[in-house]
Amino acid sequence: MNNILFIDTAFAHTQVFIANEKGVLSQLINENTNEQSLTLNTLIQDCLNNSNLTLKDINAIAVDAGPGSYTGLRVGLGVAKGICFSLDIPIMLFNKLELLAYPYQQILLVLKARNGEGFAIVKQYDENIMEAQHIFYDNFDWMSYHNIPILTDDESLSDQDLNIKALESHILEATSWNQQAQERLKAKQFDDIAYSNPYYLKSAYPTTPKNRI
Repeated sequence: MNNILFIDTAFAHTQVFIANEKGVLSQLINENTNEQSLTLNTLIQDCLNNSNLTLKDINAIAVDAGPGSYTGLRVGLGVAKGICFSLDIPIMLFNKLELLAYPYQQILLVLKARNGEGFAIVKQYDENIMEAQHIFYDNFDWMSYHNIPILTDDESLSDQDLNIKALESHILEATSWNQQAQERLKAKQFDDIAYSNPYYLKSAYPTTPKNRI
């Protein structure tokens, strides 16, 4: 069996599951906000225990590489790399926008980045007609996609005359992600463990530290 460990720390929650060709063996989700560094290793071990497996039974690791939380992405990818290096198993990075858009025939998916900014992708059937990228709302050509439903977590977009549907959850659908990962594993479409980085899609905005007395 091709046992794959899945790690998603790109948003506020922490999601871990193990799956093979037959389906999901165990899945655990901590929905407490920004506890990735506190809970990730425990969730991984609990998933292994629930599946009657050890890390040596894992054949590859799939990671939600973002876009998303800078800290969360680094935590998830860092843990995944450490396991892959120690066990000499491959890593597969997945784009969060593509994973969320996967179940839809056609969709313009927009995730909020900052006020007036977002991460977007446009999918039409099996093709991304706009690749995942960072956008500024004021400069984006919304009318070019006026016939495509918009799925978003940004409530500010509901004020515009657009076909808006609210994204109810950032938790990824395990079965469809496993299907994609199993296909990549069989095709040996892996990422470089040493040089793979999160899909930030935009630069960080550093802030000035507060003066401490």
